[in-house]
Amino acid sequence: MKGLLSKKLLLLLALVTVMMIIAACSNETSSEEELEDAEIEIVVNNYGRNFPSGMDENTNPYLEYIEENTGIDVTVQVPPAEGYMERLNVLMASNDLPDLIYSPDATWFVNYVNQNALTPLTDIVEEHGKNLKKLIPDEAWQAVTVDGEVYAIPHILQEKGSEIVYVRQDWLDELGLEEPTTLDEYVNVLKEFKEKKNNSGFIMTDALGRISPILGAFGIQRNQWVERDGELVYSSTTPEMKEALAFLAEMYQDGILDREFPSNNLTVLGEKVANDRAGLFTAAWWDTRGPILTNQQNNPDAEWTSLEYPIGPDGHSGTVASAFVRGYNAVPVTSENAVAVVKYLDFIVSDGFRDIFLGFEDDIWSMEDGVATTDFEKHNEHLYRQMYTTVEPLDPETTKIRLDSLGLEFNLFDNVTKIGEHAMASEYTGPPTRASGQYGGQLKSMEDEIFATIIAGNNSIDEFDKFVDRWYKEGGQEWTDEVNEWYKNQ
Repeated sequence: MKGLLSKKLLLLLALVTVMMIIAACSNETSSEEELEDAEIEIVVNNYGRNFPSGMDENTNPYLEYIEENTGIDVTVQVPPAEGYMERLNVLMASNDLPDLIYSPDATWFVNYVNQNALTPLTDIVEEHGKNLKKLIPDEAWQAVTVDGEVYAIPHILQEKGSEIVYVRQDWLDELGLEEPTTLDEYVNVLKEFKEKKNNSGFIMTDALGRISPILGAFGIQRNQWVERDGELVYSSTTPEMKEALAFLAEMYQDGILDREFPSNNLTVLGEKVANDRAGLFTAAWWDTRGPILTNQQNNPDAEWTSLEYPIGPDGHSGTVASAFVRGYNAVPVTSENAVAVVKYLDFIVSDGFRDIFLGFEDDIWSMEDGVATTDFEKHNEHLYRQMYTTVEPLDPETTKIRLDSLGLEFNLFDNVTKIGEHAMASEYTGPPTRASGQYGGQLKSMEDEIFATIIAGNNSIDEFDKFVDRWYKEGGQEWTDEVNEWYKNQ
């Protein structure tokens, strides 16, 4: 009797176990089928790119490729490139929100986190975003983590910075000048070029752009946080920045800094370079395919070469590092499809990245004798594809393929590498703070205005000290306190 009961008990336990396994498999299959049947709506920026005839953001081979490989039906909204951020704010105020919104603006991100309008994604990424976790560096995740919770999937920038110094080598040779290395030697070359070649001098843009190598010679960059005596300080308020501004003001007074800088947008800068109006300037790494190339087409004798960054009086040199996080993939709290969004992005960052970012191999680009070459007509025709790459892995190999394929003669990969070796980064890598969202815009506007007047000689360098006092009083102190609260916990 006892043996019979034992057998029945064992049979019952076995039956229960089988039923549990069947139920688990059924749930797993149901979950997978549910994901495969998922539909998500995303909002991304296409930056005004055109589509080939018969195609649009929802009908093209790249979106078909994504959908086939994820089993997710993706509907795409593309607001106008101009006014994109205004459109996102209107969208967030509506009752019809998508499942994914891509924003390039840190202030937008932190403001909606503070309003509890974005979905916490920590657990979902942990479970469904293995490639996202593996291929996006920890530093980027810090920038989207608020109070211990991830509120967006970060879009990182492959290139560590953008500014590199280029000089007219043919002018150096003609005037018997060596390539400058120190700041004083830079000044001497600019003076010789100004006197002998009748050009505009060193070109700064209206937004105080293209001066980071000069600032780097003083060991500082704008709009960063630097450590001083165990605390983080806003770089634009430091004594080093005051020294750099005084130096730029002296360049302006001596006529070797372009006096037209208040009206120099990037288009004007490009025109001056293209038309022999600049002999030494801070280029973007891609300018060898832009104004420098145009100058060489206009003037076959023009020869350009990149310089080492100028070394300042205390031995400093460098260029500004770009913000590591360039955008935020956020899920509004109204969405019920956060898992599908993370799965979609997990594919984009891993198996789908190269085909979407570079274009389909042997169609848009190909490898020939170990060198990547691009069919530029097809590349440009299908450039819209990059609106889907709102996440990127840190992938030097793909970066090299992309840059080399645009023409080895332009030295793009060498430029990017040199910039990366000298990029000066902010020591704050946390998320945008509340005060940065509230005060950051007005503080930057004040900084731009006062720095420009100091450089142009409309204000003395003593105005810098008044600027620092105002900066702290008008929200900078709150911002500094929040940054250091984060810093002390690192």
